[in-house]
Amino acid sequence: MIAVVLGATGKQGGAVARHLVAAGWDVRAVTRNPAVPGGTVADQDSPESLARAFTGADAVFSVQPAPHDPRSPQGYSPAVETRWGRNVADAAQAAGVAHLVYASLVEAVEETGVASFDSKWEVERHIAAIGLPTTVLRPTTFMDGLYAPDLPKLTHLLHPSVRYHLIAVDDIGAIAARVFADPARFIGSSLTLAGDLLTPVEIAGLMGLEYEQFQVDDPELRKVFTSDAEPDVDIEALRSLHPGLRSFAGFLSDARG
Repeated sequence: MIAVVLGATGKQGGAVARHLVAAGWDVRAVTRNPAVPGGTVADQDSPESLARAFTGADAVFSVQPAPHDPRSPQGYSPAVETRWGRNVADAAQAAGVAHLVYASLVEAVEETGVASFDSKWEVERHIAAIGLPTTVLRPTTFMDGLYAPDLPKLTHLLHPSVRYHLIAVDDIGAIAARVFADPARFIGSSLTLAGDLLTPVEIAGLMGLEYEQFQVDDPELRKVFTSDAEPDVDIEALRSLHPGLRSFAGFLSDARG
């Protein structure tokens, strides 16, 4: 079985590629950089290059860079993210790919007014409109983005008294591999991914740090990060699917070695 993984040099795509290889898949790691060893060169701005990369593949993992990621290409924006996500879906359909797994976002179930969230919502709408067999993954806050070994204190947009779902990026890869292995079960569904539910103060406490919320001027973004309307996530059901699913304490233990 052949799986094409977009963003294979990034965190989510890299985790998915590792777990698919471990599960016995033949993985094509797509990259824009021809200097990357073993990579399949394609550009998400080029449907033709994507269709070539997808030819003969059974499945595709689609993830686009976050607009705020400093490693994103120059000029990258939420509008570009939407275009790239649509291009991947169109190319997968043109190549006859039987299963797309799209890495979206927990907030993308509706239009929020936050451009970097709604870009994924627009991609999901397009995927549904063209009828491509798809599973949507909705990661929550990345544990990996909250921890660094030399942090003096934890600072984030998260409201200190609100509980937030968290997921380790490697666990996203493990769950994605299980979704790819059982398309009959997961096509047409979405999975919100979390391994723990904690307040920022509790998160900082587990790291032995103080927590400080920093403020933003964008009222829509501020609303998202201060809302206490967390989604319902059945963490134990996810742990049944992926027994190695980590709590934040477990993630810290692994990260610290």
